Amino acid sequence: MLFRLRSDIEGPLGVGYWIALTLVASALPVRLPQGIQASVSFAPIMASVVLGGPIAAGIVALVGTTEGRELRRTVPWYGTLFNHAALMTSAVAAGMVFDLTLRAIGGSQNDAGAVIAFIGLLAAGVVYYLISAALAVAAVSLRTGVSARTVWAKDIGAIAPNLIGLVPLGWLMAQIFTLPNDVGWWATALFVVPLITTRVAYQRYVETRELFEQTIGALANAVDARDKYTRGHSGRVSRIAEAMCRVMNLPETEIETIKWAGLLHDVGKIGVRDNILLKEGPLDKEERYLMNQHPTIGAEIVAPARQLVREAPLILTHHEWFNGSGYPGGVEALDIPLGARILGVADAYEAMTSARPYRKTPLSHEIAISELRKYSGIQFDPQVVPILIGLPHEILDRRPEGPDELPTMLHAGTPSSRPESPREGTPPSRPQLASDDVS
Repeated sequence: MLFRLRSDIEGPLGVGYWIALTLVASALPVRLPQGIQASVSFAPIMASVVLGGPIAAGIVALVGTTEGRELRRTVPWYGTLFNHAALMTSAVAAGMVFDLTLRAIGGSQNDAGAVIAFIGLLAAGVVYYLISAALAVAAVSLRTGVSARTVWAKDIGAIAPNLIGLVPLGWLMAQIFTLPNDVGWWATALFVVPLITTRVAYQRYVETRELFEQTIGALANAVDARDKYTRGHSGRVSRIAEAMCRVMNLPETEIETIKWAGLLHDVGKIGVRDNILLKEGPLDKEERYLMNQHPTIGAEIVAPARQLVREAPLILTHHEWFNGSGYPGGVEALDIPLGARILGVADAYEAMTSARPYRKTPLSHEIAISELRKYSGIQFDPQVVPILIGLPHEILDRRPEGPDELPTMLHAGTPSSRPESPREGTPPSRPQLASDDVS
């Protein structure tokens, strides 16, 4: 009663036309990292807002967003109902915002009125985006147990500029549709091409991100695979550090940086010889000096990668001590990046509770915690140590080892069978803590 179907959409036949275009745009949704399905149906729905108002937009969104997986019944009925209800609600709300904008300008056809109408459409697009995204994030968060903030940052935040960019495209589609002599009916269909291009861009984003994460994981595994004691070490450090970050309520972008830095924190050990890295016993002064170069080497390895520019400083400083006696630069206290202070605690705990060539029996959880407490304020940030101590055991406990998928050549031999350098010289004067082992 409040909002009538506007004539620009040309009645039920026009509504059916926009449903058909929306079905095409919804045909191949892209699954984003946390599970939200993204399509380019936003543009034709916004065009139906311009042409027909809230009623047309609601019908187009309700019917036109039907996907093949729904027809194949791979989505539960309540999931289908929720998805369509969420999109229809978002479209109707957007249509109401745009319709109220048109009423505010009184149907003015001058330049100022056109500009205001376009701004109203942008506002309608934002309303559609916020409602639909919020409902999708809530559904995925409830289904997966992942926090809504994480789902929003990883899925919605990544494609938000592209979604808003589809609003002008929807407006242009609506303008073309109104061309005389039925030209608009076939000319508007040509916009399927840029919509498909946008969909391909979504897919490339997902694939590139997956490739990036897989490459980081593979590099971390390659470093850990040099001996049987450190396999999976970087992944465990990354997981513990991420859990600490979430307790500290850090921004999602910073959590991701620390998580990736955790996977790569030991990548510099590629430049450390086996007879030092795998030595069963204390390192002499020269060997300790060479071992202490691995953070510098790691930072230099990742520095050329533009995507890892924020991770490099954390890799460089993850062995710095809170009192300034760490390495490689002797940085102290709050001059050490927060991410490096978090990684330092997570790295030390994981190293102490794991077997190593120089200490075949892992320390117990209780002893490792007592070491962290003992050197809090000396080696570790006293504000960070309690965060790890408070983590639940399911995060700190070592998970069962999975099948060994290393290349066959890496299965041969054991650390004890490899050559060692002569144990000459004296241990370094700096105290060697259990938590400062070669980890």
